[in-house]
Amino acid sequence: MKTLALLLFSFALLLPVTVRAQSDSGTNGIAVLTIDGSVEVQRAGAGDWAKSTVNQTLALGDRLRTGPNSRATVRMTDLTVVRVDQSTTFEIQPPPAQKTKPVLNLRNGSVYLYSRDRSQEFQIRTPVAAGAIRGTEFNLTVGADGRTQLTLLDGEVDLSNEQGAVKLASGEQGTVEVGQAPRKTAVIDAVSIIQWALYYPGVLNPDDLALPADVSSALADSLKAYRSGDLLGALATYPAGRKPGSDPEKVYLAAVNLSVGQVDAAQELIKGLTEDRAKKLGAALNEVIAAVKGKTITLSGERTTSTELMAASYYYQSQSDLEGARQAAVDAVAKAPGFGFATARLAEMQFSFGRNDEAMKTVEQSLNVAPRNAQALALKGFLLGADKKNKDAVAAFDQAIAADGSLANAWLGRGLMKLNGGDGEAGRKDLQVAATLEPNRSILRSYLGKAFSYTRDQERAGKELDLAKKLDPNDPTPWLYGALLDQQQNRVNRSVDDLEKSQDLNDNRSVFRSRLLLDQDRAVRSANLASIYRDAGMTYQSVREATRAVDSDYGNYSAHLFLANSYDELRDPHQVDLRYETPWLSELLVANLLMPVGGGSLSQNVSQQEYSRLFEGDHLGGTSLTEYTSNGDFLQYLSQFGNIGNTAYSVDGVYRTQNGDRPNEELTQKTIFAKVKQQITDKDSIFIQAILSKTESGDLTQYYYNTNAHTGLNVNEEQKPIVLA
Repeated sequence: MKTLALLLFSFALLLPVTVRAQSDSGTNGIAVLTIDGSVEVQRAGAGDWAKSTVNQTLALGDRLRTGPNSRATVRMTDLTVVRVDQSTTFEIQPPPAQKTKPVLNLRNGSVYLYSRDRSQEFQIRTPVAAGAIRGTEFNLTVGADGRTQLTLLDGEVDLSNEQGAVKLASGEQGTVEVGQAPRKTAVIDAVSIIQWALYYPGVLNPDDLALPADVSSALADSLKAYRSGDLLGALATYPAGRKPGSDPEKVYLAAVNLSVGQVDAAQELIKGLTEDRAKKLGAALNEVIAAVKGKTITLSGERTTSTELMAASYYYQSQSDLEGARQAAVDAVAKAPGFGFATARLAEMQFSFGRNDEAMKTVEQSLNVAPRNAQALALKGFLLGADKKNKDAVAAFDQAIAADGSLANAWLGRGLMKLNGGDGEAGRKDLQVAATLEPNRSILRSYLGKAFSYTRDQERAGKELDLAKKLDPNDPTPWLYGALLDQQQNRVNRSVDDLEKSQDLNDNRSVFRSRLLLDQDRAVRSANLASIYRDAGMTYQSVREATRAVDSDYGNYSAHLFLANSYDELRDPHQVDLRYETPWLSELLVANLLMPVGGGSLSQNVSQQEYSRLFEGDHLGGTSLTEYTSNGDFLQYLSQFGNIGNTAYSVDGVYRTQNGDRPNEELTQKTIFAKVKQQITDKDSIFIQAILSKTESGDLTQYYYNTNAHTGLNVNEEQKPIVLA
């Protein structure tokens, strides 16, 4: 993973520079989604520029511009989102003939464009070139003289002007000089080109700076915003035009510059530091930059300040030393118990170790000190979502987006909650914004791929998962979700290959997961692999793989469920050989007992897949299966099930008749299963199950010689309702 952020594999006050939560109006029009700093709009035909607002709609002919140290995000179409860098101006122009999408005319500055629109529907223009895009992601920069540079991360772009044309493919860069034809070169490091779009966490403790009294007075408003967790407010209230004279002030300005991705400006400020204390704090900021970019550096010297310990925590995590990251966060809080960013960081690490109760207490402590810390608000949202408090979770993510609209985690979390509530399109849109805000994070693409699959757009789902694999070949997540997508489309062999690859990469998630949670991840992968083996007809291999899943994590309900399903394939439908009857029913019972309400369906007739618990909202459902063969055999499955709040239930019926292959081998079988589960707390629940069955048959015993069968034998077996609580 190349960007450090919260763990997102378990289950995203207003100052002029901040943003409000996105409206759910459902409009497909052009709209401003986020605002960081100074963003203005000039209406078509108007001469004056006016301050832009979040959710403001834009029309053809309107212009938008960002000021220094400012950014914005704009939704151009339903499937096209644009991230706008500082000091950028663009105009929305009418679509050309035979087209329906507007044209983005970039006058100057930089934008990152994420589009999944169809062939050449969306187009761009600059002073020296024009481009038609196809399912594309690219960074576009226009200099003061019109010089255009387009760096293509994925897709295709036809870039042309009067002098010529060039077609760009993934990983290529096109450059257009004034009066010259476009030319292309290969891209060496795309992450460096889009570094302005990356998110950098707050680590600097102002108390470590020992700012002179006159400097503290001059920066009072900025420092107040920073201590409250408002990084954007700290930058906006930094005195305009002020040149930092002292080394401590340079370090502070560098830290707030990082909040809007201005890495070059930050590194320039800390390049010439002379004071020893300031140099150590500047080195800590460089450590964070290395962690976010996924680079390895040599660490030296003792860490004596909370700032250095915070930077070390992020760097250790980037190197998969999760325990070192946790301990550094503990030490940072011990050094500065009133430093809100440090307590929020400790809560993140507690979350990474699965200590959700501790994490909630710690994050609440952090928010008492720094109520506008967007990362802490997003973490609270994930913790609430994992506890099935969806409305409270959405409120926390809305607050996180209001505090900092550039935080991809907040958009990710809110998107998952919307999917959980059954609003697939709104959830997908939020996840697309998250991927646009931090385009190099593989995990965001994995979730976006799942969202496309949730809205039954399998083509775009596969594209996102394939791109996630390219962005981070060592991340097991897209391989897992790709395998499940292939399984849905009956590509069993490819599904097995992808899931086995995910198993091999499982421990790479140590950047976010403790050893215990990694074992749980391995159990999930083994459980799903068992399901795929079963679909491929490899029943005994399915049982072995599901058994491994149970051994890895006995408390994982998915592992028990897939083991039960694997045993189910081996059961004797005549129920003469009961070898697998007891293990099937026992494993199914354990799975139902362990599964939280909303974690899946209680029905044993419904296919189960670990796609994401957060995608399972309140719902009712039903399914039926009928099989009739030419010899008169008949099989009917009927199920009705649902989740309503903290209650889940299912009623399953099976009716089977078989004529057999010899005299007196007839069978008539009726079975009903009824289950109800009530979740009392996140750790306590009540489960009730009732079973009713009746079987009438002849002699079903297997004989070497069929003539040995008893033609006059009749068996009637009736099971009065068994009730288990």
